[in-house]
Amino acid sequence: MDFETVKNLWQPHGHNAKAAVEWWNGNAEKYSAMELPSPENSLAMRIIEKEGMVKAGSTVLDVGCGGGRFSFAFAAMGAKAVATDFSRKMIEEALKRQEQMGTNVSFRVDDWRTLDLKGKRWDKSFDLVLAHMTPAVTSADTFLKLSDASRNWVLMLKPTRRTNSVLDELIKIIGADEDTKSLDETIAFAFDILWMMGCSPKLEYEKQIWKNDVPLEQAIREYTLRLSSMHDLSDEDKDRISTYLRDIAQDGIVHETTNTTIVAMYWQVI
Repeated sequence: MDFETVKNLWQPHGHNAKAAVEWWNGNAEKYSAMELPSPENSLAMRIIEKEGMVKAGSTVLDVGCGGGRFSFAFAAMGAKAVATDFSRKMIEEALKRQEQMGTNVSFRVDDWRTLDLKGKRWDKSFDLVLAHMTPAVTSADTFLKLSDASRNWVLMLKPTRRTNSVLDELIKIIGADEDTKSLDETIAFAFDILWMMGCSPKLEYEKQIWKNDVPLEQAIREYTLRLSSMHDLSDEDKDRISTYLRDIAQDGIVHETTNTTIVAMYWQVI
């Protein structure tokens, strides 16, 4: 498969950007409260430590930073961290946490899909560009930007081969396409592109099980928004989502179990 073929195949799937931002905004407090990553609890940090990607004085770009926890960890290592996310609420929560911690991270609200690297003076400006479990990378163009911003390392992690006890059933109920296919294709497309560019990407894997317990009314709102961000929902679809969640709730709580294989892909730019 040639380079242009992969680029043409790897295009963003249609989605409702407003619903996506609203969903992430609604989860901002939860993500901002997560513990800081370390080699003991994070595959990404183990790779960063092993390869010596971040040292005192390094510059790091955290793409799709969420609550900023990786950038806080980088700042503690003596690096200069720039963190960007399309969710304004995520950045607001990150700034609150930064004020409490007294760290120095530069937080920005940006849409990675449309961000102009040269306009920001971010092209070839960072020792490490991190894209950790972020929906910012959804196409060949958004993927290539990671390397364009780096002058050394890029590290991308994605959840693949994912099964969700609740979300998968809701997708069937509304007759939508599986949303996991695009994540699995991302790894294949990314490797092909890097290989054809002359890079030698490395891969590591980690199986994870996630448990998520959400109050019923909150679950109805969140699942509806999440599915709206990926598919056009009719009023009937929304009613089906609500009915299913009410049927499976236990004592007013919706319990979701996700099984996934985290893929970490990392490489040095040429």
